[in-house]
Amino acid sequence: MGRAKGFGWLKAMSAPAEAGPGHRLVVCLGASIVHGSVSFNFVDLLRERLGPKGFRFVNAGVNGDLAYNVLQRLEQVIRTQPDFVVVLVGTNDIMSTLSERAESRYMRRKGLPQGPTLDWYRENLEAIVNDLRQRTKARIALSTLPPLGEDLTSRPNQTIARYNDAIRGVAEKYHAVLLPVYESLAEYLRSAHREPGRAFEGSGLMWEAILRHSILRQSFDKISEKNGFLLTIEGIHMNSRGGTMIADQVEAFILSPPPV
Repeated sequence: MGRAKGFGWLKAMSAPAEAGPGHRLVVCLGASIVHGSVSFNFVDLLRERLGPKGFRFVNAGVNGDLAYNVLQRLEQVIRTQPDFVVVLVGTNDIMSTLSERAESRYMRRKGLPQGPTLDWYRENLEAIVNDLRQRTKARIALSTLPPLGEDLTSRPNQTIARYNDAIRGVAEKYHAVLLPVYESLAEYLRSAHREPGRAFEGSGLMWEAILRHSILRQSFDKISEKNGFLLTIEGIHMNSRGGTMIADQVEAFILSPPPV
């Protein structure tokens, strides 16, 4: 994907602020879990909750993005001079490493200059946070990545654990707030399942879910229930329960007092 593509979210910045002169701008930055077209839209939920309190939201999620892609379009975010930036990106970085076919597909579709690795992910995430710190006054939060599938012992979730360790390290290094999204979702799954939940089975269920939602007009929650998931639609994207749990974490960050 070239740099000029994927900036439809910028149109939101041309509209007048509804919150008046005292509004505070929150940018939610990431991929499809943030974008909310194939996932429960937690940014819209935050807008409903906090818009009347003087917060304005920009959804800067682009489907399929890796941390590298987010870095390429970060200038657009910096120009808005946000008060808060929430970064939730990395699921596609992980999915691109699960097979050679997936790596090839992501490299082609997202214009990647190299094969994705954990070290490259960490490098790109550090660059995102460092640029935001140097060029904005925003309070920055990094979210740990949600589980892939609901079997927490699976190979994809072992990989999630390594990437989440990297996120924690970057948050600590740059004094960003860490949103423990994985931890809260995993705790819910452990309390709800006597046995491991349904494992992540690749992207096939995702395309089926997209067709059922867009053509059959089935709700994400109905698709989630049929697929046997508690928090996700198809092992990747959030249903309303999972999305609301993410929104709760972001809201707590936004409303928390700044560090002294």
